[in-house]
Order: sequence, then structure tokens, then C-alpha cells
Amino acid sequence: MPLESLGDWLKYIETLRPNENDFSLDRIRPLYQELIEGKFAENTVIVGGTNGKGTTVEFLQELTKSQGLRVGSYTSPHLFNFNERIRLDGNPVTDCQIIQAFKKIEKKRGSTRLTYFDFATLGAFIIFSEAQLDVAILEIGIGGRFDPVNLVSPDISILTNVDLDHQNWLGKTTEEIGKEKSAIFRENKPAILGQNNLPNSVKEEAKRMDAYLFELGEDFRIELTKTGWTYLLNRKKDQVVIDGLKQDHLSLEAAACALTAFFLLGKENNPNLVNIINSTNLKGRCDLVNKRFLLDVSHNPASVLQLSRYIERNYKKDHKISAIFGVMQDKDVSDMVQSIKKYVSKWYATSPDIERSLSSVDLTNLLSELVTEEVVPTKSIKEAINTASEEPGTELVLIFGSFHTISEAFRVIKELES
Repeated sequence: MPLESLGDWLKYIETLRPNENDFSLDRIRPLYQELIEGKFAENTVIVGGTNGKGTTVEFLQELTKSQGLRVGSYTSPHLFNFNERIRLDGNPVTDCQIIQAFKKIEKKRGSTRLTYFDFATLGAFIIFSEAQLDVAILEIGIGGRFDPVNLVSPDISILTNVDLDHQNWLGKTTEEIGKEKSAIFRENKPAILGQNNLPNSVKEEAKRMDAYLFELGEDFRIELTKTGWTYLLNRKKDQVVIDGLKQDHLSLEAAACALTAFFLLGKENNPNLVNIINSTNLKGRCDLVNKRFLLDVSHNPASVLQLSRYIERNYKKDHKISAIFGVMQDKDVSDMVQSIKKYVSKWYATSPDIERSLSSVDLTNLLSELVTEEVVPTKSIKEAINTASEEPGTELVLIFGSFHTISEAFRVIKELES
């Protein structure tokens, strides 16, 4: 079948699989070296962690753009269109650019079998290598050690946090997961740590690799104020202090990591940084739509806890909230629900239209054992939104559980507007 459209290519690369679950980077390193000659940016930043990676990328992208730099960013997954994953100066690249990159990979790969994510990542690298970038900001998909993004030698590595997620792939404990994620550190290069009390394995790996640590709470800090927060960075020659930052729907730790990377790239403080941080926005992160739908891509216990804290800061205790919840089969529903169930007065169990999602029936059964409030099974996200929005007395409809759930929800809400 001829591959003419981006849709054709995406369907094709979904069918590819490595042999015998061989996901090591040795499998694709020769292809990477053949496709990419040398560095594709003057400076490269890799962002790993359990949560907050995409937010950190967004903040750092906006900060570096403000300096007139040519910036490429690579993130995953996407909410609406694949092109969102690969951006130049904040703008998604075109179908044509992606197709041309995929053609180069297909021509060169020979018998090398690639995953969907391998193809996407190598495609981004090809596009960036042709774009004469000043800065490339690359988000790790899962883990770090065997993620194709880790083929690159970064100038700065950021580890936002470590928590339980993808245990089937990364390990059963945070110590095991921390070791996997710390593989993005490099010898004699800065490694920014965006969480207090990280697993011991993280610092052990950093020491083994001779990375220069910049730790939240020691080398850079977040200080809450009555009106927001202040960022502080200790440097040998001075201390950077940025006041007047707003505490809104995006992670403060992500913003602090991005600011630290910005200064480590050699950029200087200026008054515009406050406006840049305060105006940065990211779709699907505590995203209030039509004043009554709150959409969030939280998909593991740690990210749901962040969502819970946002609700606690911004809504009164008697605010009537109905929750539409849809998750993937491998998620720990029990731990995800614990921190947020006290805010929810009614649950709508749903299932996004993807094979890996947990069925609404199974989710209903699980929720019924975990919460005392009514749980309503729904056949689709559209049915869940229509039903929840008509519930008398509901002041806020919370939608969360996965990127796929939020992507579908945005489309359904847009249909309701028309």
C-alpha cells in the first residue's frame, strides 16, 4: 500500500514491532548515527520524570524563545494531532516535514524493526537536524535508559520527579524506577532534580556518572508568598531572585526546573521572565472549559494528587463536583482515586475509544468498592459528558484519567458548543 498521507504513515508505524521485545538502544543506535550527523542543536536539554515533563518543556520553550533563539521541542503523547509532538519555535511542524523524515527512516532502516515511538523520535531528530536549532528540548516518553530520546547526549538533564507508574516496564519500587530514569544524566553535565526526597538511587546514579547536581530545596528553591511564589537560584557569583510569580494551574516545580535550565544555558535574568512564566499555558492541565468543565490529563496517583491540590486551592468544600473518569488497563485505580474522592459527589465511569483502556463496566466495579458516592457506568465519553452536564445542581464537571480521555472530551465539548 502506498504511504501518501501522514495518517497512512502513522497507521503503518503502529504495525511495526522489535523482535523478541528487544527495546535496547543498541538496536537503533546504528540507524540513529546514520541518519543524524553530529549535534542537531547548539544546546540540548532532556526532560525525564514521572510527571510534569511536558509542562517543564513548555516553560523552557517559552523562556528560550523570548531570547530570540531557534527552539525545537519534542513531547509525547499528543492531545489532538501527531504534529503537536514536534514543534519549531512553539509551532507544530507540517505533515510534509514529518512524512519526508519518515521516508528517510524507512529508506535507511533495512531490517531494523522500530516501535511507533522510535519512528516518531527519529523523525523529530531529522527535522531538528535540518532546522539549525539553538536549543532542542526533548521529553522522555517512558523511563529513560531505553527511551530513544536517550540516544542524544544532552548538555542539561532534568529529572522532574520519581513516582510509581509503568511498573511493568520500569520496576516495582521508586528506587528501581529512579535508577531507570536517572540514565539520562551525563558525565560532567548538569542534572536538575525537581523533587525533594528523591529515591537514593537517583543520587547514586548521578554520583556514578559524575553529573553536577542542581537540587530543588538546596541549589534552587520555591518560596510561597501570599500572592504567589518566588524563585531563588544560588550561583557562585550571586543569587537569582524572581518575585511576582503566580501560583496557578501549572506545576511550580516544573517552572522552577525550567528557570534553572534557562540560567544554566547562560541566559540572564530580566523583567520579562515573570510575564513569560505567568502567561505560559498548556492544554489539558487543570484546563477550565466553558466555566464548568475542568479537564486534566492526570493519569497516575502523583498527578491526581496535584489535581486534588488544585481543586482544594480553587473550589469551596461544598462545591458540587461530578467526575468523569477514564483510564488505561495498567493503571492503579485505587491509588489514583484516594486523594481526590473527597471532592467528588458523583462518579461517571467511562472508557476512551482505544484498545488499552479499561472498560467502563470494570471501572464501575472498581470504583464502587472504593467510593461511597454513586457510580454511573457510561458507554462513551460523549454519553458521560452529556449525562453529567445535565445533572441538577452540578457546579463543576471534572474529567481526568488519561490523555485519551481528555482528547475525546475536548472534541465532545466542542460539539456541544456548536
